[in-house]
Amino acid sequence: MVTLGSGAEREIQDYMLSRYACYLIVQNGDPHKEVIAIGQTYFAVKTRQQEVIENYDSLTEDQKRLAIRKEIAAHNKALAEAANQAGITEPVEYAVFQNWGYKGCTAGWT
Repeated sequence: MVTLGSGAEREIQDYMLSRYACYLIVQNGDPHKEVIAIGQTYFAVKTRQQEVIENYDSLTEDQKRLAIRKEIAAHNKALAEAANQAGITEPVEYAVFQNWGYKGCTAGWT
């Protein structure tokens, strides 16, 4: 059910789309709409990740190290954004949030 401007409610159909259908809709949508812009960014990032994975074996050890370092920096940035959206603003709160994230990655919930 969705609420209409008048306050009334109306039932709408819900659709399950394949990943490819989502890709086509997002790539051809209006990037001024936030959901489309986010989707375009998502697919651009995933495309780049796949390119990096395919080329990883041809990299030198230094290039591999730098690629991993760059990837970790991107994940840390995403973690900081998630913490901020969760209302974490104080450095000590962020440290606790990050520590629980590390515990989750290593299954160390004890």
